[in-house]
Amino acid sequence: MVFERSNPDMKDYQNFSAEDFLWDDAFRRWVLHPNAQDNAQWESWLSQNPEKAATVDRARELVKAVGPTPAPLPEAERNHAIGSILNHFDEYPQPAPNQKQVWFAPTFWFRAACICLLTIGFVWFFAKQRSSGVNGDLLATKDMRIVANTGKAVLRVKLSDGSVVYLSPDSKLSYPDHFSSTKRTVHLSGGAFFEVARQPGRPFYVFAGSLVTKVLGTSFHVRSFDNESNASVSVKTGRVAVFAREKSPLTSDELSERGAVVIEPNQQIVLAHETVKLTKTIVPDPELIIPPDEAIDFNFNDSPVSDIFKTLQKAYGIEIIFDEKTMKHCPVTATLTDLSLYEQLDLVCNAVRASYEVIDGRIVVDGKGCGEM
Repeated sequence: MVFERSNPDMKDYQNFSAEDFLWDDAFRRWVLHPNAQDNAQWESWLSQNPEKAATVDRARELVKAVGPTPAPLPEAERNHAIGSILNHFDEYPQPAPNQKQVWFAPTFWFRAACICLLTIGFVWFFAKQRSSGVNGDLLATKDMRIVANTGKAVLRVKLSDGSVVYLSPDSKLSYPDHFSSTKRTVHLSGGAFFEVARQPGRPFYVFAGSLVTKVLGTSFHVRSFDNESNASVSVKTGRVAVFAREKSPLTSDELSERGAVVIEPNQQIVLAHETVKLTKTIVPDPELIIPPDEAIDFNFNDSPVSDIFKTLQKAYGIEIIFDEKTMKHCPVTATLTDLSLYEQLDLVCNAVRASYEVIDGRIVVDGKGCGEM
């Protein structure tokens, strides 16, 4: 999660306890995502407040043990979650500033055990809160982080490569702290909209049940809930390749791209869980893909229907197949503004006594032309 920036000099950190530092956004960012500016600010503050060094060191250990959280908890809930654990730190005497720390002394092992206890306590607390409506939980393991959206609103998750995931309610996302140099892999259960940072040569994989999506940089939506018979991938921008897998442990290293289906904006892949069959089609509500500064006139006056189909194809990025020789002599006068693509097609096809159907993500128009009208 990305925290808002704040200058350490703007807060009264001299009165902060380790618990206060643990929940401070600026402090957490410095510990988890340090940069030159934050390092300079905090080192300057510590040089002016050396008596807080021990408290800051304890708080840093706590932040690293807990890891990042996708959404802050209410004060009462987080105090309940960590209060008793932090008491163990406060009850045990700390070494004097000039006292040498012995690695195998009881103090070291007690502090290490407390950090482990704190981590386990947070995992238990977050897991328990899943059933009581907390908006977002994150459970950290050695290699992966798991975000569970148990709230009613979409949860924004920013990944280390700059990609952003908008996680739907009742959904989970697992991902590593840092991706490998050759690929980026996440696992999804539920629904999410992805805005993937473009990195040629470093593909981004989304594993969602039997559905695998591979992209380089684009935006798309994945839906794969265990209690639904179908899963789907739809594209907003760019292109994605979609695979079906039958062997659950399959990873991106073992994945064969044979049989991949490529989809583009306003197209989607639907996977039937029972048969593991992929079907390429068009999204239920296609959107215009033209740039905002480029306007398309949907008012036609005695225009050849072939020109209207070409205009719709450009506006939505969906291929429309028709017999141009048959259709070019069919004039149509119509206002198609503020209509959906399917409403536009219905109106135009009815005007020339034609019909259409969606086949493999394309629109196929069938008609005999105006000569038979």
